[in-house]
Amino acid sequence: MIDSRIKLRHLQCFLVVAQQRSIQKASAALSITQPAVSKTIRELEDILKVRLLDRDRKGAVLTRYGEIFFDYAQTSLNALQQATNSISQARSFANEIIKIGASPSLTASFFPQVLLAFHQRAGNLQIALLNGTTAHLMAQLRERALDFVLCRHSDPEQMVGLAFEYLYADPLVVVVRPGHPLLEESVVKPESLRLFPAVLPIKGSVNRHAADAFAATHNIGPAAHFIENLSVSFGRVYTTTSDAVWFVSWSAVKVDVENRVLVKLPLPMKESEKSAGLMVRSIGLMMRTNSVPAPAAQILINIIREAAAERRAEVL
Repeated sequence: MIDSRIKLRHLQCFLVVAQQRSIQKASAALSITQPAVSKTIRELEDILKVRLLDRDRKGAVLTRYGEIFFDYAQTSLNALQQATNSISQARSFANEIIKIGASPSLTASFFPQVLLAFHQRAGNLQIALLNGTTAHLMAQLRERALDFVLCRHSDPEQMVGLAFEYLYADPLVVVVRPGHPLLEESVVKPESLRLFPAVLPIKGSVNRHAADAFAATHNIGPAAHFIENLSVSFGRVYTTTSDAVWFVSWSAVKVDVENRVLVKLPLPMKESEKSAGLMVRSIGLMMRTNSVPAPAAQILINIIREAAAERRAEVL
């Protein structure tokens, strides 16, 4: 524990004397009397039980102990000044809108959890949330229309000028309504999926690639009857009111499955596939390279990292 007798005035006075190498000059710089400067230095030395300065008519010079203490005292005051500046910046950004991009699946379960925690910690800060494909969000990020993006990892050649921080893995799953005919089987045969309409991610998306890869791995061919869809809301309504099978990110339906609105199909997994889902994709935080978030945005990013750590600990 820090000795409670050491006050801010002790550190400030010591640093000024050490920098000025003179009690007299330090007195002028601090706008206090020379006896007051000397008394403050003596108090600090008494607390530390060492001599920090050698004083004579020519000035004041740091002792060996003084040189050691000087670096730490200066670092402490600099850190305190930075903290004070950060609070001032946070107040000035209190009404600034934080502009975020996120893929639709992440706004269904992960991001609401984050914003609830953000509101509790940071107060009434304003958020603008844009949904879209990863490619669209990356373009908006480059144009500085967004502060940061929550999305899946993209091909490295498409990420020039952007930095990606891994958060957690989000598998593609297949869900159906409760009471669906496929649920009569203890383990669903992949070829049985072709008997029902499929709700698929849009062509060209990473999730569509995962769905197509699953079909190819199990030799069931492309779906004959399907609806391509990006909207989580549409997918939920259509699947719960029909016999459709929905290929969707776990993030998008996590809450629905937990509330038994939808049921995740027990599909067999080959050794080459992840036991958690059909194909795992990395979810992460994407920002412009070398960008520095505003204080309010940094608070939100910290909460996102905390929520992601909890998500990584979950067992699907």
